[in-house]
Amino acid sequence: MKKIVIGLFVSTCLLMSVSAQRGVAGRYGKGQDSVNCVRSLSLYQEDFRNKDYESAIVNWRYVFKNCPQSSINNVPRGITLYQYFIAKELNPVVKQALVDTLIMVYRAGILQNPQKKGTYLATMAQDMTKYMDDKPETQKKILDVMMECMVSEQENTPARTFADYMRVTLKLNSDGALTDEELMENYTKVSDILGVAIKKTSNEELAKARDMIDDSFAKSSAANCENLDKIYGAKFETSKNDLDFLRKLTRLLNRNECMDTKLFEQASEQQFALEPSAGAAYNMAKLFYGKKNIEKALEYFDSAIEHETDPIDKASYYVQKGHILLSQNKYNDAKKCALEASKLRPDWGEPYVLLANVYIAAPKCGEDDFEKNQIYWVVVDKFNKAKSVDSDYAEKVNSSIRSYTQYFPSKEEAFFRGITEGTTINIECWINESTRARW
Repeated sequence: MKKIVIGLFVSTCLLMSVSAQRGVAGRYGKGQDSVNCVRSLSLYQEDFRNKDYESAIVNWRYVFKNCPQSSINNVPRGITLYQYFIAKELNPVVKQALVDTLIMVYRAGILQNPQKKGTYLATMAQDMTKYMDDKPETQKKILDVMMECMVSEQENTPARTFADYMRVTLKLNSDGALTDEELMENYTKVSDILGVAIKKTSNEELAKARDMIDDSFAKSSAANCENLDKIYGAKFETSKNDLDFLRKLTRLLNRNECMDTKLFEQASEQQFALEPSAGAAYNMAKLFYGKKNIEKALEYFDSAIEHETDPIDKASYYVQKGHILLSQNKYNDAKKCALEASKLRPDWGEPYVLLANVYIAAPKCGEDDFEKNQIYWVVVDKFNKAKSVDSDYAEKVNSSIRSYTQYFPSKEEAFFRGITEGTTINIECWINESTRARW
């Protein structure tokens, strides 16, 4: 085998010598230089295949300097050689010089093979992270390379590069080497590029990287309501028809407890307008209720009820809406919500508890105290119904039953009115309920 290799090498040298004599230049150069290049190329390739990197590097350097175009493998093999020597070098000064040369090799590879620019930049950033020190100025250089990769390659950028960019940024910020403003600027840049990339490719790995980046930023000291408003306040107007942007914005604001901000309100409303759903409407209802905007809260509860198909969730929306109506003294409307919820979930005690509380709070029907107090028979009926259909409510309503039993009309007064134990009592007006007398 060795004889074959030597024979091929001699033959190639003779051919190159002939070309040199004729003054013809090729990828090996011309004249005697071409002969030297072919020789050095053959020798370093043989040593490289044998993993004799100590010998290979000498001839590789000659080839790289004098005839870099002689083989498409010169740059990849040069990267492997320098990775090997860097990994074993203990002297920090020498090691840094080797790293600098490695970066030079990567740059040469980009010039020679532009279509592989993204691959070279991504790998170069990884090697810089692996081999270089953690001084702020060094780490910022690594960020520059990562950003160069992202800007150049867009959706073809490896997901790891996006994630590493944010990791380094956060580390620099926590160490005091980047201000909160610089952190936000970096986060905005990487998020913008990543958002466009995900739209173009629907790449799952990129989506995971975005979630990780959003999560890590949300946990940083820079992610407060004021800063988020600075980042996204102006951007909202130009991106308000972008659902992905709106989802990201509401998610970030929600995670950082910025739901009482004007920006969250605007983004949430716009998101619901573009993508109406029961869940989105419910979130809007809670938002506006927390802001004491009852009218808006009720409006979005109606939307949640309208869009919801699950009877359990719809019943819950009805009950919550009913409690709000009760707080606004809209007793008949609150009653209607309780009844609708009980139809959807007949085995749930909460609608009956709500109905009982409506009857307790509402003005009493009747001409005198005796007639007005008859409503407490109905109130206790509803509490009993709650625990009969839903045993989980037994403990909750038993104390209420004891409390409101004492407000029953007096037995003595009932006797004078001809009402005895078990007599059916019809309570009209807006209540329209039947009950039975008891003590």
